Amino acid sequence: MVQLKINKNPKIGLILIFLWHSLVFTQNGPTIVLGKEQIITNDNYHNSFPSVIKLKEGLIIVSYRKSKGHLSPYASAVYKSSTNNGKSFSQEFILDDGKDFIKTKYGIRNLIINELNNGQLMATFWVNDGQKRFAYYKISLDKGLTWSDRYEIKDTEADTFPVGIEGKILEVNNKYILPVFVKMDIVSNYASAGVMISTDLINWTYYQVSQNRFSNNNESVVLLNKKQNQLIYFYRNVTENALYRSVSQDVGRTWSDPENVSFSGYVQSRPDVTFYPDRGEMYLLYREGKHQTGAIAISYDKGLSWERVTGFQKDSTRFTYGGMASVKRNKSLLIYSTETNLNGLSSTIKNRFVKLKKAWDGK
Repeated sequence: MVQLKINKNPKIGLILIFLWHSLVFTQNGPTIVLGKEQIITNDNYHNSFPSVIKLKEGLIIVSYRKSKGHLSPYASAVYKSSTNNGKSFSQEFILDDGKDFIKTKYGIRNLIINELNNGQLMATFWVNDGQKRFAYYKISLDKGLTWSDRYEIKDTEADTFPVGIEGKILEVNNKYILPVFVKMDIVSNYASAGVMISTDLINWTYYQVSQNRFSNNNESVVLLNKKQNQLIYFYRNVTENALYRSVSQDVGRTWSDPENVSFSGYVQSRPDVTFYPDRGEMYLLYREGKHQTGAIAISYDKGLSWERVTGFQKDSTRFTYGGMASVKRNKSLLIYSTETNLNGLSSTIKNRFVKLKKAWDGK
């Protein structure tokens, strides 16, 4: 693993929260009550870009980037697991030590672990070398105990388009669909939102979602609405500080014109959207306010409109990234990272039980 120097300056953290879904409306709308925070890791590293998944067998995996700083190439891809729904976590496992990317500008970014339909795990991440971007994946046949070599993800017909990966992969109609952002060309800093589609995890084709060009990264997620046999795509437009939504009816090959679905109080962040189709609810983690702290919004119309539910931080540190995973009936795990300094090193990982209080029933 890359050796990192310890700095006891500003804190950056990954925080885990349990969330009951059974929303009950009061006069002021749905209310979430936050429970006690519990620290599960405090190692003075810059832990960022968190992602969480619960496997079919019940194992929870929290993956993230461990580095010397947000803009440092000294970074590795790591994860922890839990067998008791997040009450405790294992030691930290290294998926990729990042040594091959120390000479790049920013190193490894955005580790995300997916569970494929065949039970295998697929870990995706990308490497940022300034104007050049490279995307990779690894496969595990034993639930994360061992991992394959890296495989590159690129458009086999237009391989000059490097990609960055921000969301989990979907499997629909024997196709793998991966939300990505793509550099429009090597020289400029313009990016485009889209998906990479493959039938064999070897040959990939890029399909564009956004119709505009904007600077820097656009971060995205794609969700499956089985009832209407459609894909729903969310991405952020950094230039406009806006959240956009688009829909595909043909498994990702064509997309509707993107629609701005931003709302009052929304501050740009990666669109961490989780869909619970059995309840018809979507949850969005986003930044709000002067300090850009984390908050949760809910949508009942598949992301066309949003309603703020609650903030989920006790302090005023800047919310960066997060994610949610269902762990039990009407119960989820929320994970997020915060920071007071973009390149601060000191970090913590916490978990916190969060429940939805029932409306007063007169008792």
